Amino acid sequence: MKEKITRSSGNVFTDLGFPPEEAAILAMRADLMAQLRLIIEQRNWTQVEAAKVLGISQSRVSDLMRG
Repeated sequence: MKEKITRSSGNVFTDLGFPPEEAAILAMRADLMAQLRLIIEQRNWTQVEAAKVLGISQSRVSDLMRG
């Protein structure tokens, strides 16, 4: 069986069939969350420390860290 490979548009959400505007927003949110996780890890913050700085609950930080 031969596999078909399709070139990506550069936005996974567009590739999944989301409308262009929604795909752009979803990609931006994904990038933002990845940067936030990276900063939390680089600063060696606990979830409690990150929650205080961000003004959100520890459980929300946990959700963000899990993606």
